[in-house]
Amino acid sequence: MLSGIIDRIMDRDIIHIHIPAFPVQAMRLARPGLRNRPVAIAPPAERALVLCASPEARKEGVFKGSAVCKAKRVCPGLMVVQPDPALTEKVFKEIVSVVSRYTPVWEASRPGHIYLDVTGTRRLWGRVKDTAYRIQKEIKSLIELCSAAGIVANKMVSGIASKLLKAEGMLYVNHGDEASFMAPLKVGVI
Repeated sequence: MLSGIIDRIMDRDIIHIHIPAFPVQAMRLARPGLRNRPVAIAPPAERALVLCASPEARKEGVFKGSAVCKAKRVCPGLMVVQPDPALTEKVFKEIVSVVSRYTPVWEASRPGHIYLDVTGTRRLWGRVKDTAYRIQKEIKSLIELCSAAGIVANKMVSGIASKLLKAEGMLYVNHGDEASFMAPLKVGVI
């Protein structure tokens, strides 16, 4: 009985919140005319590379790391926008203000990606899936951003789980099933 209690205490609840194409989504908040159009974020240089591409641009064959001149040939309607670090930082701070209400233990890996350790918050927020759903709903209603959430017992697998979702959604991996979840994935995903 005691070992079961200790095992339960040891289980971590980690949520990775991922805002797909975060710089593009942040830009769309400031410039609504960019919504539902193929958009790429790239510096204003002759041989610039795409830093971030919207889902609409990815459907047309434009990806992060593509040369802008090639991206424009592949997707003639592509809107190329300069990066705006101040805007990205401002929107990210709004996201942080939402997630920090759910746990004091969080870590931003980069803008648009936040790990939350919600271990021990079940009495306050309910099941970890409910907590993730509540966070996603709040981000969507307050900031108007869609997010993906990976829920697992560790940071690495939760980050992979959320990135597998190319759009809004939630992927939960049961405690102890991490190895079977990771086994079929390609090495490039890991």
